[in-house]
Amino acid sequence: MDSTAVVTARWRQGLIARGRTTAREELRDARDRLIGSDPGLSRLRQGTRAAVAVATTAAVQYAVARLSGVSGPTLLLHVLLGCVLAMNAATMIRETRRTTILQVTAGTPVAAALSATVAVLAAPVRPLSLGCFVVVSFLAVWVRRFGTRWFTWGFIAWQAYFFSMFLRAPVSALPGLLVAVLVSSIWVCVLLVTVLYDDPEARLRRTVQALRARARAVVSSSLEVLDDPTSGRRVRDLRRDLVRVSEVSLLFDGQLSERRALPTGVAPGTLRRWLVDLEIAVDEVASAAVDLAQLLENGGPAPPAPETVEAIRPALRALGWGELDQARHQFALLAQPPHNAIPAVRRLVNAGTLLLDTVTDWVSGRILQAARATSTGTPDDEFGFEPVVRLFGGNLPGSAAVATAAVSGGDTSRWWSPGRLRFTTRQAIQAAVAAAIAMVAGQLISPQRYYWAALAAFITFTGASTTAETFRRGMARTVGTLLGLVAAIALAQVTAGHSLLTAVVLIASVFLAFYVQALSNTAMVFFITLMLGQLYALLHTFTDDLLFVRLAETAAGAFAGIVVSFIVLPAPAGDTLVAARQRLMGHLAALLDDVGRLLQGGTPEADIYTAVLEVDESARQVARAQQVSVRPRFFDADASGRQHRVAVLGACAAAARSLTRAALGAPAGLPVAPAEVCRVLAEEARRLADVPNLRDQRPADADRPGLAEEVAGLLGAASGIPLLLTRRLQRLADAMTLLTPRGRW
Repeated sequence: MDSTAVVTARWRQGLIARGRTTAREELRDARDRLIGSDPGLSRLRQGTRAAVAVATTAAVQYAVARLSGVSGPTLLLHVLLGCVLAMNAATMIRETRRTTILQVTAGTPVAAALSATVAVLAAPVRPLSLGCFVVVSFLAVWVRRFGTRWFTWGFIAWQAYFFSMFLRAPVSALPGLLVAVLVSSIWVCVLLVTVLYDDPEARLRRTVQALRARARAVVSSSLEVLDDPTSGRRVRDLRRDLVRVSEVSLLFDGQLSERRALPTGVAPGTLRRWLVDLEIAVDEVASAAVDLAQLLENGGPAPPAPETVEAIRPALRALGWGELDQARHQFALLAQPPHNAIPAVRRLVNAGTLLLDTVTDWVSGRILQAARATSTGTPDDEFGFEPVVRLFGGNLPGSAAVATAAVSGGDTSRWWSPGRLRFTTRQAIQAAVAAAIAMVAGQLISPQRYYWAALAAFITFTGASTTAETFRRGMARTVGTLLGLVAAIALAQVTAGHSLLTAVVLIASVFLAFYVQALSNTAMVFFITLMLGQLYALLHTFTDDLLFVRLAETAAGAFAGIVVSFIVLPAPAGDTLVAARQRLMGHLAALLDDVGRLLQGGTPEADIYTAVLEVDESARQVARAQQVSVRPRFFDADASGRQHRVAVLGACAAAARSLTRAALGAPAGLPVAPAEVCRVLAEEARRLADVPNLRDQRPADADRPGLAEEVAGLLGAASGIPLLLTRRLQRLADAMTLLTPRGRW
C-alpha cells in the first residue's frame, strides 16, 4: 500500500508539473502570437484610441450641453457629431510630437465647421446639397497630396458633411453644432497629448519585441517543416512567416527616421545594420531547415542520420522559445562530429549562431553600449539616414507609389490618360464620380437614406490604389454589412430597453472595428454595422427594415465605386504587378552592383544595408500586388504560374540578403570571379526588369548557356573562393533561372 501511495503521489506530482509546463508554454505561445500579429501593438492602441475618444467625448459633450441648457434631440445631435469627429481625429492623427499634434488638431475644427456649415445651409435645396457633397468628396481626396495632416483634415471635413446630412440638423441648430465641433476638437487634443500619447521610443521597443516574436515563429515553422518534410503546406507557412518578418523589419526601419525613437547616443544606421543581420539570420535558418527537409524526403548521398535529426529538434525548440543559453549549448553539440559532416547541418549551426548573437546583442544591451562608445557626438539627423519607406499613420504604405508608376508608364498621348494626372487628382475624380452615381442610385432605393450609398462609394477608394483593391474593398464592405446586419438584428433583441448595455456594446463595437481594421475590411464593416444598429437603438429609430435599406444602399455604393474604378481613369492591377516586379529587379541589380564592388575591394555607391531593405520593400509590393489580384482561376490559365513566379521573386530577395552577408564577411584578395558573377546576375536582373511580360521570355542569346550553368562555370574555373560565398552566388543564380519558364504578367 505504501509503495502504491508513493507511486500515485509521484504520478500526481508529475502530472501537475507537466500541466504547469504546458500552461506556461501555452501562455508564452499566446503572448508571442499577440505581439507578432500586432507589431508595436498599433492595432490595440488604435482600437483603444477610438473607444476612449468616443466614450469620454460623449460624457464631455453631454456635460457641456447640459451646462449650456441644451436638452432633448438637440443634445443628442451635439453628442453624436462630437463623438464621430473625436473618433476619426483620435485614430487618424498619429503624430509623435506634441507640437505637431496641437497644429493638426487646431485645423480639425476649422475643416469640420466649414463642411458642417455648408451641409446644413445647403440641405433645404436637394440639388445644391448633392452638388456640394460631390465637391466635398473631390476636395477631401485631392488635398491628400499635401501630406498626412491634409489627409486628416480632408477626411474630417467629409465626415462632418456626411453626418450633418445623416443627423438632418436644422439651420437653427448650426451654432450649437459648431460649439460641439470645437469642444470635441479641444477634448481630443487633450487626450492625444496625455493619456493617448504614443511615445516613439516605447513604440520602437515594442516593434523589436514583435520582430523577435515573428523570428521565433519562423523557427517554429522550420521545426514543423522538419517534422513533416513531405508537406507543401508547411513550406508555404514558413514562407508566409518570412514575409511577416520582412514586413516588421521595414516597419522598424521606418520608425528609425524619428529621432526621438532612438536610444540616446545611438545612430539609426547602427540599428539598421543590426536589423539586416537579424533578418538574414532568420532567412538562413529557414533555408537550412528546408534543405534538411528535402534531404529527409528525397534521401541523397548523405542524408542526416536519425540521431542528427533528434539533435536538431531541441536546438530549434530552444531557439524558438527564446531560451538563448540552452539553444547555444544545443548548437554547440550540433557543430561536433558526426552531425557536422552534413553541409545543411553546418549551415543551420552557422545561421542559428548568427541569430543567437544578433538577439543577444540587443537583449544584453551590447549593441547600444558599443554604439555609444563609438559615437562621435554627431546629431542623429546628420548621419544622412533616410528610411526605405515613409510610414503612413505609423503603418507601412500601400501600393499608391507602384500604382502611380504603373499608370505613368502607360499611354499619355491623350489629355484624359490617367498617366497625365497625379495620383490624388485621379482618385479624387474617381471618388467624386462614384459619389454622384451612388447618390442617384441611393435615392432610387430610399430618398431619405441615400447618403449610405455615397458613404460606401467614397470609403471604397480610401486605402485602395488599383482596380483590384477597389473591387476587394467594395465586396468586403457589402459582405461585412450583410453579416453585421444579421448580428445587429439579433443583438438588438438583447439590448432593447437597456440604454447602458446598448452604450457598452456600441463602445465595444467601436474598439473592435478599429482593432481589426488593418486585418480585414469585412470584419471592420461587420462591427461598424453592429455599432450603427446600437446607435439606431439609442435614437429609438431601430427597425429591421432600416438595416436592410442600409444593406441595399451599401451594395449600390460599393458597386458604383467598383464600376468607376474600372472605367474612369483606371489603374489596372496587372500593370501594377508588372511595375512592382520591374522595381524589384531594378533594386536587385543595384544591390548586386554594390556587392560586386565590395568583393573587388571597392566601396559601394550607397549604403549597402539600405540597398538590402529596398529589395525587401520591392518584394513586399510584389507580394501585395499578387494578393489583391482578382482574376478567377477559371478564366486565368496562368494564375498558378504567376503565383509561382511571385514566390520565386521573394526567394531572389532572400538570396540577395544572404549573399550580401557573405560578401561583407569575405576576406580580401578574392579572385575576380565572384565580382564577375555579380555583374552577370545584375545584367540578368536588368533584362528581367525590361521584359514586358514573363510568359514567353527567353534568355537573350539562344546559344548562351542558362544562367545557373554560366554562374557554375565561372565559379568552378576559379580557386580560393570561400565556400559560403560560392553557395550564396549559386543560390541566387538558381532562383533567377526559375523566372525563365512560361508565364505572363
